[in-house]
Amino acid sequence: MTKNWQYQHVYTHGNRIRANGFTLIYSSNSIGKDRLGISVSGMKLAVKRNRIKRLIREFYRLHPSFPPAVAGVIGKQAGCIDLVIATNSRFSPKGLADLEAAFLPFCKFNLDQPPSSN
Repeated sequence: MTKNWQYQHVYTHGNRIRANGFTLIYSSNSIGKDRLGISVSGMKLAVKRNRIKRLIREFYRLHPSFPPAVAGVIGKQAGCIDLVIATNSRFSPKGLADLEAAFLPFCKFNLDQPPSSN
């Protein structure tokens, strides 16, 4: 997601999952594909903010079924999720393993083998 109104739509109409240091906010869209938004706040150093954004984008690239897994959608609706990952100053992953440990418990199905849509 790139536009402010897209983020605002997810913030106002989305469902939230809060955790220590971050919030996952998701909403369905009519675009037909997943979109990711990243909001990093509370970090004073741009280097730290950008590292967190890079790690989240890499996690998303490696796990393309992450947004539907969080939202729990299967079949036709899968691939139609806007996901905003909002972090604060308490969120400081050291690498991808830390991101996986933080995000994967919130998935409603296994990312490697999503359930069938039957």
